[in-house]
Amino acid sequence: MNPLLLLAAKIAVSACIGLLVGLEREWAHKEAGVRTFAIAALLGTLSYLVSPTLALVQVSVVLVVLVLVNLYGLWKEQSPQITTSLALAVTNVLGMVVGMGGFFLAFTAALVITALLSWKTELITFISKLTVDEIRGVLLLGFITAVIYPLLPDEYVDPWHVLNPRSIWLTVVIVSGLNFINYVLLRQFGERGIRYSAILGGLVNSAATAVLLGQEVKNGEDEEKDAATNVLFSDVAMILRNILLVVIFAWPENPALSLPVVIILAPMMLVGGAIILVITLLARRHEDKDQQEEKKQEGQQRDGQPRKAPLRSPLDLRSVLTFGALFLILTVVSGGAKRLFGAIGFMAVIVVGALASAASSSVLVGQQLAKGLAANPATIAMFLATLVGLLENVVIFWIVTKKPGPGMRLLLLTLPIALAGAIACTLALLLGI
Repeated sequence: MNPLLLLAAKIAVSACIGLLVGLEREWAHKEAGVRTFAIAALLGTLSYLVSPTLALVQVSVVLVVLVLVNLYGLWKEQSPQITTSLALAVTNVLGMVVGMGGFFLAFTAALVITALLSWKTELITFISKLTVDEIRGVLLLGFITAVIYPLLPDEYVDPWHVLNPRSIWLTVVIVSGLNFINYVLLRQFGERGIRYSAILGGLVNSAATAVLLGQEVKNGEDEEKDAATNVLFSDVAMILRNILLVVIFAWPENPALSLPVVIILAPMMLVGGAIILVITLLARRHEDKDQQEEKKQEGQQRDGQPRKAPLRSPLDLRSVLTFGALFLILTVVSGGAKRLFGAIGFMAVIVVGALASAASSSVLVGQQLAKGLAANPATIAMFLATLVGLLENVVIFWIVTKKPGPGMRLLLLTLPIALAGAIACTLALLLGI
């Protein structure tokens, strides 16, 4: 690239980064705004272009100036501008990064800083809702990721090449992290309506969500005609989670390996979504305006009340160890069954394992696909595991509610989903997909 054009690009990028962060500070009505941040970024870029040593000197000067400005504000009994001062210092350093030629790093960091500054209210609200157990869960996730994972051997420890401790623990870390993200979203947004809880709960544990929804029907907190639809929301989320887990764990070897499983499960999810859409449209059509307004007011009153999270945090020590032990057992048993009985033995273990954890079965299928498992056994196993999860939710919901009406309604709504999966599975096998 022409040296003059490169210099012009560095100046332009540096100015844009300063303007980006400064614009947010301007909107927040801070004294340091667009001009100040743009100048700070340009100062970092120009000083580095002159001399890296000069860049280090000017950073020190900038930091001293920011400290003096805040001390003067405190002397005038004004609140210190710590966040703005730090943002200004970082913007100055990003100008130096641009001077080095790190355009991507500088732009990415500027976007993250701007987002953190603009999401102040949302972040404070989010953090205020976290419990001590959830904070401990985050620390536990960091411990099992940064401390335990590197210590485990990255090789098979058995003569049959089934157990790789680091691979198994990585699975525990990934699934626990995904479950915790879904759980936090459930804690944050579940209070806005039971269907948010059903969807997010289905991503974490659809069986536990079926218990929650069944209890609400039993206690009279949810209308029986809506209860089956809410469980269906959870079922669709569970199918989506199974698809994602298979794709994630088959991806490192070849993304196309998971395509047969996606072809089987996607129609089930689409049929479930279509059923939910039809039910919702029919329900709205049969409601008059007065009933809608009354229901809306009741919903607002209900949403204003705190709802307890229906699920325990998936990052407490017991949950992590339980999932790890379950996945270890499934890995050993499925590996042994595959060697002794071939694909039939593997499928049987996957289906039985789905009764305890459909997520574990999905992860195992994805890993085996990456190791060379044929598409047909994986497709059949994943369809049967998902079917077991759907029927298990029906049984759980029926037992908890102790009311035949909602249970039968849920069963009738689940059958088309199962039929769609069976048809897709049959066609895929016949066509050799």
